Amino acid sequence: VSTQSTGAHVQCYFDELLPKLRPYLYENGGPIILVQIENEYGSDKACDHDYMNYLYDLMRKHLGDTVTLYTADGWDMHHLICGPIHQREVLTTLNFGPNSNHESAFRRLRQFQKHGPLVNSEFYPGWLDHWLEHHQCKTAQHVSSEFTKMLTSNMGNIFVNFYMFFGGTNFAFYNGANMNFEPKYLPDPTSYDYNAPLTECGDTTEKYYAIRASIKRHRPHLVEEHLMHKLVNSTKQHYGKVYFNKVVSYPDIKSLATRTLTNVPLFTFEELQQDYGFVLYEKTYNNFYHQVELEITDPRDMVYVFADDKYIGKIYRAVNKKISLPTFKKLGLLVENMGRINYGPFLHDYKGLVGDVKLGDETVSKGTDWNIWSLPLNNTHLAEFNDLRSNPGPASLMKGLFTIHGRPADTWVKMSNFDKGVIFINGRNIGRYWPVAGPQKHLYVPSVFLKSGQNEMIMLEVSKMPGSTGELFVELVDHPDVGSCEESPEIDKSIFDY
Repeated sequence: VSTQSTGAHVQCYFDELLPKLRPYLYENGGPIILVQIENEYGSDKACDHDYMNYLYDLMRKHLGDTVTLYTADGWDMHHLICGPIHQREVLTTLNFGPNSNHESAFRRLRQFQKHGPLVNSEFYPGWLDHWLEHHQCKTAQHVSSEFTKMLTSNMGNIFVNFYMFFGGTNFAFYNGANMNFEPKYLPDPTSYDYNAPLTECGDTTEKYYAIRASIKRHRPHLVEEHLMHKLVNSTKQHYGKVYFNKVVSYPDIKSLATRTLTNVPLFTFEELQQDYGFVLYEKTYNNFYHQVELEITDPRDMVYVFADDKYIGKIYRAVNKKISLPTFKKLGLLVENMGRINYGPFLHDYKGLVGDVKLGDETVSKGTDWNIWSLPLNNTHLAEFNDLRSNPGPASLMKGLFTIHGRPADTWVKMSNFDKGVIFINGRNIGRYWPVAGPQKHLYVPSVFLKSGQNEMIMLEVSKMPGSTGELFVELVDHPDVGSCEESPEIDKSIFDY
């Protein structure tokens, strides 16, 4: 990131945003006590101090000279050299979890910032998950013990902010991804439970009570006992099976395209001005290809491969780049953006078919003879469903109805019979499912997404359908399954064999 390449866009955004925030600063009677200039910029290789000073000047211009500005970074030397703004009045805070020694971290900070409060801006009571890995966990004892050490430190008062204290959900397609080196692309699942003190649905945990007990013991003035009786977990409900009886089969999902282009190059998502969802790339050849190998050198991210509209299998950026094809004339490549990289050295994460597409030794990605359908799936209410009389193939959209009597409660979708896709309930995209990969097995549905009476569920299954129409159902259950902490983190490549 450089000042020259981003300056105009940042200034345009901040010129609009920051004046709206100024009335809400603490000094103006509002709730904003600190304003962060950047988050973990020290993790970026650019180490561009001009950029950081540019942001500082923009914020002072709009927010004034008295608001406290700060940065937040890790505590290794590169982070503390490149992230903070040491020559100006900016508070440097640190991010670290219970695996770090707080005294070592803050002693290093004092090499750069001699005075000011000691602040842990992100104390990690858990961690985020990735598909194809185990659920990340930290024990209540470990978290509360290290938290207590900061509350009782001989370094003086240490201010601690938990990240995350309350688990959350990456609804729709808004999960992020990580990649520290090629080709280890690691998208986050829909759940952002984070093994936090409060779960994804807001329930208290052993970790919550351990942290609260530590605060009560060492900062008793911060605990209001009279509020504890109001602490009630949400109501959950098992609503049973939801059967699908309507369908829009592949390739008829093209009818949901928000943009269709013919005889064009292999445009990326960004060139199509599409942020998330799917893009279908299709090309028909004059002659048949016989038993050829398809190779996509840089798929971004998951590619569902069709030959003459028949599903063949998938190519995934993190696992496999090749697949064998039968005899065909028409090649269809349905590409899913699995999540944009939001940390590390690969932030310029263009989506689509970025590299070459090869059939055997022949590169077929050149030229302007591709047809493209943009499928952001923000318009499923427009789908024209037909009666489901036989099992549809992958990349089909299915619909089912279910009834709720009385006030809705929290529930979870259990996809025992399905492999990978997206679910919509009452028009809301509740996220991706991929239970065969894990760690997450169930999708969270908050009660506020439901209604008393008839509810609608739409599912796009992109990979593998059950064996019979009698198995075309999901189940609404009364408990989460974000994965076991003991599950193996190793990738099982056999799940890509179909």
